[in-house]
Amino acid sequence: MNKIYCYFLVLFSFSVFSQSKEITVILLDSKSNIPVSNATITVLRTNQGLISNDEGVFVLNLDRPSLIEIYHTDYKKVNIKSSTLKEDVNEVFMDFSGTELNEIILGGEDSQKTLISLIKNSSKKLTVPCNLRVYTREFFKINDQYTYFNDGLMNFQILGDYKKITTDILVEQNRSIGFFDEKDFDILGYNLNNLMENYYQFKYLDEILGSNAKKKYDFSIEKHSKDGTINKMIVRPYTTSEGPLSVYTIIYDVKNKLIIEVSSYLPEDRIDKQKRILDYKNRKVFKSEFKTFYRIENKDYYLANSQEVIGFTAIKDDKEVKIEVKNNLITSEFRTQIFKYDEMETFKDKSLINKFDTILTDFWNLDSGIALTQAEKDILEKIQK
Repeated sequence: MNKIYCYFLVLFSFSVFSQSKEITVILLDSKSNIPVSNATITVLRTNQGLISNDEGVFVLNLDRPSLIEIYHTDYKKVNIKSSTLKEDVNEVFMDFSGTELNEIILGGEDSQKTLISLIKNSSKKLTVPCNLRVYTREFFKINDQYTYFNDGLMNFQILGDYKKITTDILVEQNRSIGFFDEKDFDILGYNLNNLMENYYQFKYLDEILGSNAKKKYDFSIEKHSKDGTINKMIVRPYTTSEGPLSVYTIIYDVKNKLIIEVSSYLPEDRIDKQKRILDYKNRKVFKSEFKTFYRIENKDYYLANSQEVIGFTAIKDDKEVKIEVKNNLITSEFRTQIFKYDEMETFKDKSLINKFDTILTDFWNLDSGIALTQAEKDILEKIQK
């Protein structure tokens, strides 16, 4: 292995083992006490990135005190000193910052023009080249039963510019739990080798950018924060539009004209049970969701985390099999430095399914950036048996 890359891994391993204090935090809505999930957390001293899970929980491992930044597009930003988090489980309350009413401020064709401008500006402002140290994980269901899980710690070296993004991947560690048939190689998992390019060039929004989209979708923009600094664009298919059309939400910074969050989902009433809704792999899709969050930090702007869910049926041994895959990417560290490596060391496969386990540390606890919920722990325990 290339010596420079070895040194790079040693540095990361040293930082993992030097961490000594574990801090557990649960984020709660200040009025309802409901857990706040999908908040982006940053340890400002080390620039470590995390995300709160579905229970509102995140876990820090710190060797020195630091200021912790907690951000969610629906709540006021919270900055808290780690030294104040002294309990076994620390509760942090977040105040809702959104508007109570859906106040539409722009609609129609002008909204689509705004979206095109936002994508153009955001693409140019994304920090490239850069290195994202990312924890990735995938849960697999076959015929409504969880059967397989994989996760890994990877380095995405993002190169090029906004016109043409390329990605080299180096895998630090990975593991798999459960079982799948080798015949499933081609139908399971997301393609890690083009996923980051899609996120950095906002490819998931291509469907609503063309002139024909205005005939199928209703575009509107409304205030998302009371102070008017954050707006939300919602793109919904007209009731008269036919087919498996998704609902899109784009949340953006008004002053900087930068996209903060993108999400979409395929509504239940858009799934025609009688017809085959086919994706690019000729699979019948019954679920399609994704969400990406981008972080703005001084002059840097980068992908902080993403989540995708795809549900489809495929033919296996002349039978229709129902498959569902949930994928997460969490940027645990962001760097503008580019390190050297040998081309032979890069990961070329589509998914970690295709890679043998390499475990050096319990990275899923130390470096994942996302804590397992109790339900997820139960799933892993079940498929390990």
